[in-house]
Amino acid sequence: MKLHKPLIRHIQTLSPVWLIPLVALLIGLWLGVKSWQEKGQEIEISFNSAAGIEVGKTQVRLKDVPVGKVTRVVLSKDFSKVRVFASLDREISTHLSTGTRFWLVSPRISVAGISNLGTLVSGVYIVMDPGEPGYFASEFEGLNEPPAIESGTKGSQYLLRAETLDSVDIGSPVYFRQLKVGEVTGYKLSDDGDFVEIRVFIQAPHDKLVTNHSRFWNVSGFDMSLGADGVKAKMASIVSLLGGGLAFENVNAYENAQPARTNESFFLYADKESVLEGRYSQKYYYLLRFSHSVRGLHTGAPVEFRGIKVGEVVDVALSSIENSDKSLLVYVTLEPQRFNASIELSREKVDTVVEGMVRQGLRGQLKTDSLLTGSLFVDLAFENKLKAGAFVRTEKHSEIPTLDDPLDHLSKQVTEIAEKFNKIPTDKIGQDVAAAVSSLNKIIGALEKNNTADKVDGTFANLEKATQNLDKTLDQATQTLAQMRTTLKSLDSTLAPDSQLHFEIIEMLNSVTEAADSFDRIADHLKRYPDALIFGGKKHD
Repeated sequence: MKLHKPLIRHIQTLSPVWLIPLVALLIGLWLGVKSWQEKGQEIEISFNSAAGIEVGKTQVRLKDVPVGKVTRVVLSKDFSKVRVFASLDREISTHLSTGTRFWLVSPRISVAGISNLGTLVSGVYIVMDPGEPGYFASEFEGLNEPPAIESGTKGSQYLLRAETLDSVDIGSPVYFRQLKVGEVTGYKLSDDGDFVEIRVFIQAPHDKLVTNHSRFWNVSGFDMSLGADGVKAKMASIVSLLGGGLAFENVNAYENAQPARTNESFFLYADKESVLEGRYSQKYYYLLRFSHSVRGLHTGAPVEFRGIKVGEVVDVALSSIENSDKSLLVYVTLEPQRFNASIELSREKVDTVVEGMVRQGLRGQLKTDSLLTGSLFVDLAFENKLKAGAFVRTEKHSEIPTLDDPLDHLSKQVTEIAEKFNKIPTDKIGQDVAAAVSSLNKIIGALEKNNTADKVDGTFANLEKATQNLDKTLDQATQTLAQMRTTLKSLDSTLAPDSQLHFEIIEMLNSVTEAADSFDRIADHLKRYPDALIFGGKKHD
């Protein structure tokens, strides 16, 4: 029997010893993954200072929920910033982007009140705002102030252009019908330096109230004005008084208003009155020349036509210091849309209309706007008697003829009459009357001796009453003269030369002049013949 060679097969088996390092490797991998998950995403935030920040204690919060913690704080190489390193939860790191914002929360005192007092106990913390989705980022520049709008807040932003910032600041409220609907989020000077650009945020659903007919104005501080209508004072709220504020309303509501687009630009008016003035976009400049004083005429004074404001004074200048006529230059604007708001007229057409009115007697003159303040305004009125003057067209500002002190002639006449009254020797007349009364007493004494007292008793009583009335009349005349001087000053600024009252005053003054002459003759006659009061005005030798 032949034996076969045995077949030998090598079986490869894993030794149980290798299970130990394999398990260790798996455990190591698991610990590494867990450590990586627990470590989270490290980010770097640069702040101007690290006031209140503590390593291992200061939290990073999202919607008031802790999502990370500060791990390290170092200075930048140039010592201008503080580099704060923080570790965020891994699930939160997926929301990091270039639009993410961080800022430090600490106790804050502002015009709106005191906030974040809880940080006095818990310590300061860092707030995270995810922002709009974008490219991943791990280095950020911390904000110095909390943003007015956090991501997720519904509403719209708009741009306001103002001539000056006034007291408006970041966080100043925006009102609609005295209800706060938004706030100021930022401001800067325009690129050309002509305006201040102010950004405001109107919260939803109030942002639907902003239309293309909306008008914004400043309600900052306390506004008080003194005019012909008296004293007016306005104040929106204590917050706007201290920190400024804005307001808006919709004008021309009867027209088809369209919702304003996000970031649409509006002009910021100084006050609500300016909003009404701003409806007229057309303004053309004109020049008026005067010779007399323009004291009381200021920039912004109204230009009126038949009691309706048609423009305003923009500048008052002196062309020459020599004693020459028409050296005071008053520049004004006329707004043709005030005559007809639906028609836009060119400068040439407006000049043609004004030139025709000048040929009909249109003249510019200064009148008193308020007797209390002495302020003046420019009045455009037609004169019944045409005086020399012509409309002059120029490239920049055409010239309207003026009346140089229209009450000057009346004032001179009144002054002359007042001087005549002052020349009346009232004191001497009183002395002469007293001497005449003394003489009458002597005559009456002589008559009593002749038993004629009873006969002249009635006459003497009447004479005594007449003398007393004459003394009172003289005192009243002196007081009347003083009052007339004051009244005449007011008449000098209120009467118009073409009015019926002007004509009646001239007639009255002529009558007063004749009466003064008659009174002068009577006084002279009494001085020469004191007994004329008793024996009548019979002829004397």
